Amino acid sequence: MPAARLLSLVRAQSGLDLVELSPTGAGESGTTFWGKDRDGTLSLLKIRPGPAREPVAYLQALDAVTGRLRARGYPAPRMLAIGQAAGQAFWIQERLPGSVLESSRQAASSPALARLMPELIRLNDAQAGLGDGCGGWPELLTRTLTHGGDGYCLHSTLATRPGLRDLLEIARRIGDSCGPAIPAGRDFAHFDFTLANVLTDGTAVTGVIDVNPPLLTGDRAFDLATLLFYLYDHDDIREALRGRLLELSSWQVARAYLAHMALRQVDWSVRHHPQANKTGHHLELARLVVADIAAEPR
Repeated sequence: MPAARLLSLVRAQSGLDLVELSPTGAGESGTTFWGKDRDGTLSLLKIRPGPAREPVAYLQALDAVTGRLRARGYPAPRMLAIGQAAGQAFWIQERLPGSVLESSRQAASSPALARLMPELIRLNDAQAGLGDGCGGWPELLTRTLTHGGDGYCLHSTLATRPGLRDLLEIARRIGDSCGPAIPAGRDFAHFDFTLANVLTDGTAVTGVIDVNPPLLTGDRAFDLATLLFYLYDHDDIREALRGRLLELSSWQVARAYLAHMALRQVDWSVRHHPQANKTGHHLELARLVVADIAAEPR
């Protein structure tokens, strides 16, 4: 859709006095834009592909839950508008201050990140009990391990590559043995709680971004496992995160969550970014994680 047409539709639906839309360049889908109003204030526009009716309801539910998160001190962005444009749902949210805390080796080893870890754990605790009551969390996670997900955690990616088949076999085995231990879940689950989705001003966390519909009721411990996966090669941070993860979950559940992350990241990296330097690093992380979780506990 031409930018001028999109801007006109969004202005009419949202009631916001936007004068410019520009692609953010982030993500895989090309459906996120920076919106600028007449005062130069930036907001973030996201468009959700597919029929608008059901996703609008998702957005309204997510708006309510993020409001409750903010009341607990969790810096989720406010939704400024929800609407439909050309048959697709969209939402506009505030731009939060701070910059992305990259998950690079230098950043992960920095004293600044070490100081932020207690705050990240506190934010995870703020998610407790804020699910919308919808079930299906154990089935969702178990299925990704035993059969694969919808557009992610694809088993075929690993099955067709000899060097990755062993990782897939371990993931499937963990899905079979650990899936029954996954709790039903009653928390808000971000589902992509990585350093790439955390904003900081250098001294504190100023935002948690990429909070997308549909609202996911699950186990907040999964978000700690996600963060742990990407920091697994840093001993001090790994041990702190793993310790907190095991306060919230059994080792069987932690194994399932980490196996999911290994499968998910390897599949995505190999399919979408096979030549990228980060893909090699993600494969190293997956090997480290799988080496720890492969054996059945005594």
